Amino acid sequence: MAFLNNTRNFQIKGRLYSGNVSETQEELEYALEVFNTIEINLSEIEVVDIAGVFMLYLMLCKAKEKNKKIVFTGLDNPILHNALYIAGLHNAFHPAAAA
Repeated sequence: MAFLNNTRNFQIKGRLYSGNVSETQEELEYALEVFNTIEINLSEIEVVDIAGVFMLYLMLCKAKEKNKKIVFTGLDNPILHNALYIAGLHNAFHPAAAA
């Protein structure tokens, strides 16, 4: 489940997988249209598949194309960390890379 907490904070909880990745992406794209910087908290992800990982990467790329910024928090979540590592994207989500 994903939801916009307030003006710029986006929380993803539970599962981020092929079954909800399109809906989550739509919400993130909307937030990027409205704000120059958004924060995405990933600390409460319990399940993530390759579709979820690549959607997050796609959003990072879209933000850069639009000169917007995504700040990822919760990157120390072991489930997410493992999925990023398996996908070969762990360095792309490093806080310095996401800035």
